[in-house]
Amino acid sequence: MISFEFSVVLRGYDPRAVDALLAPAVAALTAGEEDARVDAAAALRRAALPVVLRGFDRAQVDAAIARLAAQLEGAAGPAPVDGLQGRKVEFDVVLRGYDAAAVDRLVEQVGRALAGQSATARAEAAAAVRQAVFALRFRGYARHQVDAFLQQAAKDLR
Repeated sequence: MISFEFSVVLRGYDPRAVDALLAPAVAALTAGEEDARVDAAAALRRAALPVVLRGFDRAQVDAAIARLAAQLEGAAGPAPVDGLQGRKVEFDVVLRGYDAAAVDRLVEQVGRALAGQSATARAEAAAAVRQAVFALRFRGYARHQVDAFLQQAAKDLR
């Protein structure tokens, strides 16, 4: 399941409204029904979220909405690693996220395994992805993005 981590700031989007907007879009993304995906993407594109005194960071929410809408419309979602369809992975840095150094090491291992022809390297990388547990750190990588990467990497390493 996809989850989102947003910083709470002064004059941000109402958290309840953000959750109400994103939940059906995530459900449509995982359901795989084309009509539901199109409707959810349209709802994301036309959303007008209320601003409250203490709410979710507007830039973070806007970026998440844009990425989710692009995924629903069939565009490339989170960028995969070097070697994974030739693109590079980038994760947002959030207030409390996964340890960046540990994630970077795993991303490099997956990239090398996918770029090479070694079945052993692919098997080792797949095992590392399945067993991945990251410590939470101040100013770490966004958990939902790393989790989405891990799901994609697990599929690609089969």
